Amino acid sequence: MDKEEEKVTNISVLGSVFEISLRILLILRESTSTWLDEYQIAAIDFMSVYAADFGLLDENLHGKSNYRFSEYPARKKMVATALKELILNRYVQLHSTTTGYKYSITDGGRNLCLTLRGSYVDEYLIAIRTVTSAYETNAAAMLNEINRLTTQSLTEVNNG
Repeated sequence: MDKEEEKVTNISVLGSVFEISLRILLILRESTSTWLDEYQIAAIDFMSVYAADFGLLDENLHGKSNYRFSEYPARKKMVATALKELILNRYVQLHSTTTGYKYSITDGGRNLCLTLRGSYVDEYLIAIRTVTSAYETNAAAMLNEINRLTTQSLTEVNNG
C-alpha cells in the first residue's frame, strides 16, 4: 500500500465534513420548494439526527449520549465548511438575498442523491420530512427548541 492509499484508508467518514455534505444534499433535495440558509440547514440536520429527543420520532439516528447537545456548535462550523465544498463542486448553488445567503441543490447534487441508498438514508429522509413538517423550516423555532433541550440536557448531566 502506497502513502496515498494509506491516507485514503485512514479517513474517517463518520462525523466528517463528507458525511454532513451528503446529509445537506438530502436536506436540500427534500426542500425543493424553498432555498435554505445555513442556520436552517444546521438545525434541520441536528434535529433530524436526534429527532427522538425532540419528540418527533421513536429513535435517534445517532443514538443517545449525555453530550449529544454539545455537538451542535461544532456541527454549525462543519455545515459552513461543507456548504463551501458543495458549492465548489457544483452540487449546491448559492443565492444572495436581502436576508442573507441561501442555498439550493443543483441537478448534479440531485444526481448524487440518487446514488445514496440504504436504511440510514431512508431513516434520515423520514426524519427530515418529520422535522420540516413540524417546524416548516422556521429557524428561530428550531433554534429555540435546540437551546431548550441543550439547557435541559446540561442540567440533567450536572445533577447526575
